Amino acid sequence: MRLSLLFLLLSLLLLACGTGDNKNPFEKQLHEPPYGELSEQIDRSPKNDSLYYQRALLLIQNEQPVAARLDLEKAWSLCPMPDYALALASLMSETINKQADFLKKAVSQFKDNFLLEWALADTYQQLGQPDSAIRLTEKWIPQANDEPEFVLLHARLQRDKNKMTEALTTIEQLHQRVPAEKTVTEILALWYAELGVEKAIPLCEEMKAADSLKTNPLPYYYLGILYDTQKKYELALTQFDKAIINDYNFVDAYIEKSSILYQQKKWSSALDVLAKALAIAPNNASVYYWTAKCQQALGDKESARLNYLKAYGLDKSLLEAKQAADQLK
Repeated sequence: MRLSLLFLLLSLLLLACGTGDNKNPFEKQLHEPPYGELSEQIDRSPKNDSLYYQRALLLIQNEQPVAARLDLEKAWSLCPMPDYALALASLMSETINKQADFLKKAVSQFKDNFLLEWALADTYQQLGQPDSAIRLTEKWIPQANDEPEFVLLHARLQRDKNKMTEALTTIEQLHQRVPAEKTVTEILALWYAELGVEKAIPLCEEMKAADSLKTNPLPYYYLGILYDTQKKYELALTQFDKAIINDYNFVDAYIEKSSILYQQKKWSSALDVLAKALAIAPNNASVYYWTAKCQQALGDKESARLNYLKAYGLDKSLLEAKQAADQLK
């Protein structure tokens, strides 16, 4: 406990102020268990990059990212290696642009490295640059059929590019190859549901059959999405209720249910549903957004304006919330 606290305090100090020299500020702690043996080897062989990498992995395992990053930077400076680049990039997630810049340099240094280009494609997607990302996934997709996560990334990028037919084909073929892969089944069921395609139903039944504890809300939620898309609203409401029964904390089901009630002009009923969602997820922007829409429909413009602003404050991408609040001034 004492060692973890010292690491935390030093990490916060480093993030706030930086370091003034090249000395590792964690030196004392790194010579205590469980790092002591590796640190002694580093003392004897300070130019051995693999030792810094091994210690970094141990630090990551023990949730000490700042100290791990220092070791990875040292290993990279001594002898750049793809594994070091991947690990170091994973610790740059607080600055996605910096992560992308670093990965681009690593990719240029290690030509045709699948894992590095996969990481860069994923980073491009997070940056909202699907064109750059899909150029990388298209290069590797013929050779990466045995990597479900990579194929899923490619399918998502096809979808981002509004190539839904191609995206569905990609994920359908993947599902045929790995029918037991839970994530693949879930994503395919959701995409079918969003398109109103009945093929979602057997996939949802498959998910129900695999849920021996009866705690998975997703098959019912996806069926709710399907019936909502098909404008079978009562069936959709029933499925969203079943999702909530399976998992009372599944906020998305409350939101989808309230959106249907809103469409049906049952604004007070929708607010009752959203109040339960707010108790579960007090920082969910969508809950505030739909609460505001219902309040506005009921004529409570001031409460609606405040909740639109709360929604926008929690999620700056909800521009419609900001616009709605401005219109209510």
